[in-house]
Amino acid sequence: MSRMKGFMFVWAVLALVGLCSGGVPEAAAQKPVKIKFAGVFPPPEVSSVSEIAKKWQEEVTQRTKGAITFENYWGASLGSPAEHIELLKTGVVQAIQTHEWYTPTKMPFADFEWVFPFGPTDHALVYKAKRELRSEFPQFAKELAGQNAILMMGVAAGEYYFASKTPLRNLDDFKGIKVALIGRYFGRWLPPGATAVVRPMHERYELLKSGVAGADLSAYDNFYAFKLYEVTQYLTKNLPVMTGVGMPVLMNLDTFNKFSPEVQKVLLNTGKDLELGGARDITAKWRDKIFKTFQASGMKFVEDFPAKDREKWIAALDDIPAEWATEMEKMGLPGFALVKRWEEITTGLGYKWPRQWGIKK
Repeated sequence: MSRMKGFMFVWAVLALVGLCSGGVPEAAAQKPVKIKFAGVFPPPEVSSVSEIAKKWQEEVTQRTKGAITFENYWGASLGSPAEHIELLKTGVVQAIQTHEWYTPTKMPFADFEWVFPFGPTDHALVYKAKRELRSEFPQFAKELAGQNAILMMGVAAGEYYFASKTPLRNLDDFKGIKVALIGRYFGRWLPPGATAVVRPMHERYELLKSGVAGADLSAYDNFYAFKLYEVTQYLTKNLPVMTGVGMPVLMNLDTFNKFSPEVQKVLLNTGKDLELGGARDITAKWRDKIFKTFQASGMKFVEDFPAKDREKWIAALDDIPAEWATEMEKMGLPGFALVKRWEEITTGLGYKWPRQWGIKK
């Protein structure tokens, strides 16, 4: 082998090693940048979704050979959750983790999963399905671009359950129960006889402790992060309501565009890798840890909620996805097409819907 051929062979091997390690050779030339990151959720020590965001940061730092690092502000310490998208848009921070429906008038299309009662709860399934939808519907990226933002990765919440002070073993047990929850739709998911008490998560502990609410509807990781297991005694473990990829990591679009194409690729590919890989592992680890904590606290799991009661409950609900789709259509967004594709894609991935939603009248 000539000296020139030898040099070319060594260069090719080094380039291949760089690509296989998740980085690109040019990323090493990136000047050091510290990204100011604001998260609306509690810190990684007590929040699975925050730990997933932190893992993305660590991987980005590693793959850029230390050129990109992060300065973190967890727990909505820089402003209310609803203010985070404006912090990002104006460049006060360069990246955030939020829930896009904290500001639904700005991003109405984003977290559509939260309009589907009793949707899929398998994390790998919802990650795959939502990434497929994002590739089919450019409205997702356009909506973010309108806020000067670009998606780095989606992050799924834990499955949503009912935590309660008394056992909820059937539909009759819900009668007279006040359920603390958040959002526009969850209150309409409740069975007859239950009443919604709409409050943010940080107020739920006192509501339950004082008896103002007798139950809570949220993701199990919220029960853990906000210690609601201390003021509830039961969890309806065989009645998961839904989960969704609604805790995304977003970057300021101006910041993203200043990076070279190679660094941009690192940022995006890191997120894509972690959505199905690291994120799933982290979620599984946290789920095991959290449910062991619940049991150690004395919380009892209700695992005998009747399937016939669940079916009766679902059949009696309004077609909320159809209402949402109609609203989207009035905004010029393909609401019914998205509802249809969500059901088709998730069905193709193995989810059996208990009812068809989104019937256009």
